[in-house]
Parts: sequence; structure tokens; C-alpha cells
Amino acid sequence: MKKEDVIKILVEDHKKMETVVSLLTKEEMLKIRVLDVWSIKDVIAHLSAWNLELTKSIDIILKNEELWFLNTGDKEFNKIQVTKRKSYSLDEITEEWHKSFKSLIDRINDLSENEWNFQSNFYWGSKADYGKYPVTVKSLFEYKYKGESHEGGHAKQIEEYFDRDDCSCQIY
Repeated sequence: MKKEDVIKILVEDHKKMETVVSLLTKEEMLKIRVLDVWSIKDVIAHLSAWNLELTKSIDIILKNEELWFLNTGDKEFNKIQVTKRKSYSLDEITEEWHKSFKSLIDRINDLSENEWNFQSNFYWGSKADYGKYPVTVKSLFEYKYKGESHEGGHAKQIEEYFDRDDCSCQIY
């Protein structure tokens, strides 16, 4: 996928998440658990942490170094990063989320076509399971969550939570 197309999708899905969040009260953001033990504030903290990590990961790939999450997964990272941000106020975490997103988009925008398509010496997942699927900068953004980009998937997840039959509140 072209860099410009990825940026467009990321920006659209960030706006979806902003819209979903803007329809919620502070109490809903802090108390409603939409993902196991995570509140909506925690989901935003998680998104912020990943925006920062993906920004760093671009340079790691361009140095042809291995990404830490290729073989270890992200469960422990998510737990650590969300826990680290528990003490942040809702305003602080929201500000960090917006800044981290802007930094990520700026970093992608700054990439040349060669950098965007740079193929590292590393591969996603087990070669036995996935074949040789090389790590490139653009492959960082092929991840889908609930059929959407990372932020779009979490926006969808929050919408689905409020659309459940057993939920007495609606965000629309």
C-alpha cells in the first residue's frame, strides 16, 4: 500500500476514535471496562504507547535491526505501558495520545519511498507458519484490529460495547 493511502487510513481512524471518545463523559472514560480490565482511558493509553513505539520502530527497521515484538508478542508491553500511565489524568493521556499520533504521522510523512519500502533482514512471525514475510516500514501498518487500523479497531470495539443489547447506554 502506498504511504499516502496508509496516512489517509490512519488519520480517518484517529478521527473515528476522537469522535467516539468525544461522545463519552469523563466518568464513562474512567469507569467503563471495554477490554477485560481496561477502561476507555486505558485503551487510549495503549494507543499512545503504540504510536510512540511504532515511531521508534521505523528507525529500528531502517537500521536493519530486529524489532523486539517480532517473536515475543505484545502482551507484557501493553500491560507495562498501560500500568505506567495509570497515574496520568484523562487530560494528560489524551494529550499524549494526540501528540504521539501527530509524531507518528509526521515520521511517516518524512520517509522517502525507498525508506517506506525498505526490506529488513527480518520476518514477521514464524517462517514455518507464515512463510517469508519480510519486515518493512510499510508492513508495520498492515496490522488490522477488528478489520480496521489499530485506532479504528479500538473505536469499533468501544462502539460495539455501547451497542450491546445488555448495555443501557448509547453513545449516539
